[in-house]
Amino acid sequence: MGITRVRRKIAEKIWGGRTPDEVLSKRFKIFVFIGIFLIGMFAVYRYFIGITFLPNFEWIIPVLVVTGSFSLYCGPSKFWRIVTRYFGVLAVISTFIVWFIMFGILPIHAFVWSGFIFAWLLAMRNKLSMFNKFKKLLWRTTLTAAIAIILFDVWTGLIGSSLTMGGSLWIVFLGQIPFTLFHLASLVFVPPLVGLGKMMVRVKISVPVAVAAGAGVRARIKK
Repeated sequence: MGITRVRRKIAEKIWGGRTPDEVLSKRFKIFVFIGIFLIGMFAVYRYFIGITFLPNFEWIIPVLVVTGSFSLYCGPSKFWRIVTRYFGVLAVISTFIVWFIMFGILPIHAFVWSGFIFAWLLAMRNKLSMFNKFKKLLWRTTLTAAIAIILFDVWTGLIGSSLTMGGSLWIVFLGQIPFTLFHLASLVFVPPLVGLGKMMVRVKISVPVAVAAGAGVRARIKK
C-alpha cells in the first residue's frame, strides 16, 4: 500500500498539477525533453548501427518538425522560454557535439547540420495547437516534414555535395533522386509523434454543470 501511494505521488509530481495550466506546462516540458532525447539518441544509434546503414532514414527532421510546429507554453520560467524558443538550435548543437566526438567532422557536415536547423525554422511557421483535430495536425506536420526533407536533400545533396566533394551537378542530381525518395520514408515517424502530443493534452478539467432546479450547481470531471 505504501509503495502504491509513493508511486502515485511520483506520477502526480511528474504528470499532474494543481491546475490545468500547470498540468499542461509539465506535459509540454516532457514533450520537449522527449524531442531532445530522441534527437540526441540519433548519434548513439548511428554509432552502433553504422553510418552507412540506411543513411537517409532518420527521425531528426520529423522530431524537429513536429516539435517546432506546436506553440508550447512551458510556464513563466525564463529558462523554459529559451528552451522552447530555441529548441531546434539547442537540440541540433548538442547532437552535433556528440556526433563530432564519435565520428569527427567533414566539410559536408556544415550543410547537414545547418539543414536540420532550416527544417526546424520551417516548422515554426506552422504555429499549430495541440488542441486542433488529429487529422489536421497530422496533415500539416506531414506536409511540412516532406517539404523539409526535400529542401534538406537539395541543400545537402545537390549544393553541399557539389561544393565539398566535387563532381558533375547532373550526376549528383540523378543520384539524389532515389536517395530522396527513400528519405521520405522517414515520414513514418510523424504520426506517432503527433499522437504523443495529442495524448499529452488530455487533461481532466472540473466544469460547473447545471442540474435540476433547487439542486444548485455541482462540478463534474470531464476530459
